[in-house]
Amino acid sequence: MEMDRVKRKSARLYRAVIGLSLTILAAGLFGCSQGSASPPNSQAASVLSSDVSSEATSSHRKAADGTRTITDMMGNRITVPDEIRRVYCSSPIGTDFLYTLAPDTLLGWSWALSDEEKKYILSPYKDLPVLGGNMAGQNSINTESVIKLKPDIILDFAHEGQVGEAVKKLSEQTGIPIVEAPSDLDRTEECYRFFGNLLNRKDRGDQLADYVRDSLAKTKAACEKVPADRRMKLYYSESADGLKTDGTDSMHTEVINFVSAINVVDMKTTAMAKGTAVSMEQVLAWNPDVILVNTKMGGSEFLKSVYSDPKWASVSAVKNKRIYTPVSVPFNWFDRPPSMARVLGVQWLASALYPDTVKIDLKSEVQKFYQLFYQAEVSDEQAEALLKASGVDP
Repeated sequence: MEMDRVKRKSARLYRAVIGLSLTILAAGLFGCSQGSASPPNSQAASVLSSDVSSEATSSHRKAADGTRTITDMMGNRITVPDEIRRVYCSSPIGTDFLYTLAPDTLLGWSWALSDEEKKYILSPYKDLPVLGGNMAGQNSINTESVIKLKPDIILDFAHEGQVGEAVKKLSEQTGIPIVEAPSDLDRTEECYRFFGNLLNRKDRGDQLADYVRDSLAKTKAACEKVPADRRMKLYYSESADGLKTDGTDSMHTEVINFVSAINVVDMKTTAMAKGTAVSMEQVLAWNPDVILVNTKMGGSEFLKSVYSDPKWASVSAVKNKRIYTPVSVPFNWFDRPPSMARVLGVQWLASALYPDTVKIDLKSEVQKFYQLFYQAEVSDEQAEALLKASGVDP
């Protein structure tokens, strides 16, 4: 009997030891799985969906196949590589944006850079291949080259969520996920924070986002102080004859709207990807105080003749020599294509229109912006030359 008691005691001890060992093993395995996960911090939280807390928590972890599920800025749930190193941008606005945030991930340009543009581009990226894109409703995507470069994602800045058919087709053919972003000027800050997180460039994204937030807020506040009866009437010229333009409903005139100026073209033009034609009679009736000229859309030819053309002589902007040409190097401050540089363009235009109200040291701001966003050192002479070319005294 004594022997039976010893056996029973030994059996209980054995079971206890085995149970404890299994508990320790399970805890170890659980700890290992947690250790491989990305920490649930604010960086991940701003990129990953918050639809359901358990779903968001699970998305913090790297999947077995090295992917993660995110919600992009237009609300699409998509699966992307956990580490995104190679990005194809489907339009110039995306290309410009990505260059300022994470140039080492940029696979190529949407257009061939001019020598003037290259002056402000870092050496490793001046001669990236031209991959084309979906521009002004036209498809110039070099599909074969894009596929060979094996992008991890396609970055698409879609106006009002409208992804071009060529971009959709490319994604369907290759399986490369499209990450969509808004092109709206007032969402530029949000874009830098989102993609800073997505591309593991949080510090850089926040740095650029902070500048965007502060400069836009400061300029907007100053413009809102301008009395309604002193707000300037603007006309935007996009052709050699000066008679192609965009209205207040277009993404191409957001800078005008932002600075509390009056775009004289109040007709609907959004459907016209390349702008809409107007008559000389309409321009004379509008009689704008200021004309903005896009030099890349035939504006250079317009400027050669406008001051000597009798048809334009009675227009207030011509009589008072208030024709401005937004800077376009390396990226456009205003439009065609619109870019993140509109953040600087807002300051430039507000200062040009309302110098007594909007107090900005433009030369200093140009140097600051180019150094921060392009990592390009701009001398006093270069900054002054850019501003003089735009029609504004530094």
